[in-house]
Amino acid sequence: MKRILAQAPLVHAVIHLRFSDVPALTAATPELLHELHVNMIEKGFSENIESQAELVDVMIDPTTQQVRQRKQQRKRYLYRAAGEQDIFEISQNTIVLKSTNYSTFEMFSGTFKELLGICRDVIPGLEKSLLKSIGLRYVDVIAPSNGRQLREFISEDILPAHLEALDGRRHIHGFTVKQAETSPGQTIKVGFEELPSNDGKIQKVLPDNLVEADKRCALLIKGYREWLNVSGETYGILDVDHIKNFSGSPVFDIESIVASLEPLYEDANKVFWGAISEDAKEAWGYKEVESVE
Repeated sequence: MKRILAQAPLVHAVIHLRFSDVPALTAATPELLHELHVNMIEKGFSENIESQAELVDVMIDPTTQQVRQRKQQRKRYLYRAAGEQDIFEISQNTIVLKSTNYSTFEMFSGTFKELLGICRDVIPGLEKSLLKSIGLRYVDVIAPSNGRQLREFISEDILPAHLEALDGRRHIHGFTVKQAETSPGQTIKVGFEELPSNDGKIQKVLPDNLVEADKRCALLIKGYREWLNVSGETYGILDVDHIKNFSGSPVFDIESIVASLEPLYEDANKVFWGAISEDAKEAWGYKEVESVE
């Protein structure tokens, strides 16, 4: 059986692939960009945006197994779909798919596979680049309703310290983070940010490092009516980022890339269902349906 929520709290999903530098993308020619745009239009990603931005490469240190970030300024080429809820991003060593209109993992990874195919066929040298890492990231807004508090919607294991001695004081901010190795070279990071529901309203829905600096490339996030009437003093942002480091830097291969996403999804999915409470499931319309293979 497949577990689903009628009013899922997921607001942002990301697949981020990193590979060795591809010269054709370091200084892309007008001809290459034109061919990419034509093919992206065929897949529904019609709006073309060129942006100079600070990109963050996320990688796992093979010795310490710690997640490291490297910031660089570079040009990127983005293709956004109608509705401004899905965007595909290409730079000299990264390919990223972002969505605020996520339905299922199968559809999301399927779209990524199709767009990867276009990139492989159109971008000279990409098929010979070396794979470095791939990550799957999910962000959920945990907003208590039905007279409940945040602690009744999310596991105590994830929540920041309660500090009972300070009960009655106005909450400003809380944050927890946990990293675990799920298999050799594969690390999951679970972050939870607790924020005040000012006047019962949600103000922030994304972690700071997911907020798009270039407003031309931003995605729309459709909220819920309940976000304007949060019943608890605080609400939370659950951020699950699962990263696989490719051992030995293998040559670019779409099948192995897509196959790597399945175990990343399975563990991220376990984290989510293990984090939310029965009260949260009831509020969000939990049900089980027969899965379709």
